Amino acid sequence: MNESSVYSVDEFENESKYIDTLIWEAMTILPKSKVLVCGYGPDGAYVQRTIDMGAEVTVIEHRTDQIRKFAKLDAKLLRGSTSVIPAKDNAFDLAISFHYLHEVDPFFHAQVVSELGRVARRLAVVEPAPPADPLGKRIALLYSQAKRELGQFEYYQPIEYWKKLLQAVKADISQNVFAFAKVPPKEYLLDTVKLLLDTIEVEDAPRQYMDELRQIASRSDAQLLPPPRFVLVGAAAGEQIAPSFTPRLPTRKKAPKPVPTAADLAAKIAAAQQAAIPAAPATPAPATPAPATPVQAAPNVSADTGYEFPDVVAPAPKAAPAPAPGPAPAPPKPPAPAPAPFTPQAAPQAEPPAPGFGFSALPFGSPEPPNPPQGTPPPASPFGMPFAVPGGGETPGFGLPPGGVPPNSTWAWEPPEDPAAEP
Repeated sequence: MNESSVYSVDEFENESKYIDTLIWEAMTILPKSKVLVCGYGPDGAYVQRTIDMGAEVTVIEHRTDQIRKFAKLDAKLLRGSTSVIPAKDNAFDLAISFHYLHEVDPFFHAQVVSELGRVARRLAVVEPAPPADPLGKRIALLYSQAKRELGQFEYYQPIEYWKKLLQAVKADISQNVFAFAKVPPKEYLLDTVKLLLDTIEVEDAPRQYMDELRQIASRSDAQLLPPPRFVLVGAAAGEQIAPSFTPRLPTRKKAPKPVPTAADLAAKIAAAQQAAIPAAPATPAPATPAPATPVQAAPNVSADTGYEFPDVVAPAPKAAPAPAPGPAPAPPKPPAPAPAPFTPQAAPQAEPPAPGFGFSALPFGSPEPPNPPQGTPPPASPFGMPFAVPGGGETPGFGLPPGGVPPNSTWAWEPPEDPAAEP
């Protein structure tokens, strides 16, 4: 794989923050506006982010444990269900469904979106796209099956599915898709699998799903592509607000250091060696000796070129004293010949990397859509099949909800209201 197609850890973290900023800007949350948020989310971060943007936030939630857990957030509580919201028409300026609907039974999607569109002038839906790479599909299928056996839902839909839902309640729909441009580092896969394991392990998911997720994370060649995220905003005709996006900061690239050629390096070494040779003493002359010409200093090689040598400057020879009477001095020995200049050998060319990235085959095969029991016709979706199947026709695809709740499941759409269980 070409290294330029893979994010470094720092690059991926910066890109994640930038995409997150764009997602919130696409919803156009205005200061002092009344905003309804569907649920507290896993950690209350979506609610707190909306509060920090200056909105007057109300959270609709029916789970007592979540209400108690996030009671300290500066948000009003509307206790109830998103399928039947206890509020007047257009009571809010904006309703936000942030990573919420894919965890709801798909047969309730139309009802929930209809209620959100009724109580709010604008409706924002933020959802992850269905995974497109083989490994992402397998992980999503494992996680969806584990959640289904726990009586919960985890189904991802294409953008056309969410757009059709919003078009049923709002006249003007804007949509944005935010995706990563390169492959994330290995740490993204490890963090994603760890998050899924932590979630389903707490909920006592079947052991075989957890074991396979751990096996995927341990593979050295496994790479997971983060799915794009959809942001759709519906509004009445003439009430849509155009978002203002933060421009991407230009990437400051350091100028590459010039690499000297073999000829340049050999010439610099030869000049440095010759400059270090001491000059021969001047021959006495009857007249005043002329000053000797100083040896030229070797060129300075800085660290910017990749090499560092000290400046070599030979001192100017001093004038020889007058010869004393006596025998003539012996002639000076000729200087030793300079060694042949060193010529670096060219490094062997590395073989080009194999084109493309990914994996030829997975040990567990390609993901298959969950099939209903034999003889049971697939349930009809109020908006048709959520996925286009290659080859034409509509057949069950990944993301289709199962045929009803299993008879041995204790799951219910919402627990009955318990007046005594107030926070």
